[in-house]
Amino acid sequence: MSTDEPRTEPTQPRPDALPQSISESKALGAPMVVRGILGVAFGFATVFWPRDAASPKHLSMDVDIVDILSISYLVLFALALVYQGLRAPLSVRTAVYGQVVITIPAIVFLFLADQPAELRAALSIWALLHGLIELYNYRQLKSHPMASDFLIAAACHVLLGVILIFGDGFGALWILGFTGVATLIAGVIFIIGGYSRISKAKQIAADKEPFVDGLPAAEADAPDVHDAPGTPEAPDDKN
Repeated sequence: MSTDEPRTEPTQPRPDALPQSISESKALGAPMVVRGILGVAFGFATVFWPRDAASPKHLSMDVDIVDILSISYLVLFALALVYQGLRAPLSVRTAVYGQVVITIPAIVFLFLADQPAELRAALSIWALLHGLIELYNYRQLKSHPMASDFLIAAACHVLLGVILIFGDGFGALWILGFTGVATLIAGVIFIIGGYSRISKAKQIAADKEPFVDGLPAAEADAPDVHDAPGTPEAPDDKN
């Protein structure tokens, strides 16, 4: 019986599956990027859309134009939320679909709005409700990496809602401007956060390749050529 000890200590195999929090965070990465791109696009649209200029110091915009821009954004935003809901953890899936639902009355009221006050009411209520639900999502995802992205997005929308509620003298241009700034900030945060989640998950997956005896599992499990059946043994040197 051989008493030879192995020359190297076997290492414990590393698990192949990602931790649940990392896996769920990765699933949210792509929807966050989509939401981020949409928010940034809407933010830039609010900046570069042509204004009516009675004079260089007095720019304005028709309520109908703001209605069309806002409705287009909310429709696309609702579709992005549906995509997020399909990939979101069960703990926040219902809340994400709730964010989709609250866009419906906002879109309806925007179709009916023909005064800045009506436009302000529709967007302020939507922003407040969306921000509060986003805050709930943050609390549910607090154990996930980079959960503060949802907190920042919630703060942007709640602040937008508060500003619009107290902006009694706002015209359509001011309403669109504040809405564009909020979506632009949240969009940038979501693009960075979504890409970071995807990259981190890939990095962790690469680091978790199983190792046995210091070698990758694929190499460690390969049969030894000298032990393979049918391999002729080298003749003994009798001379």
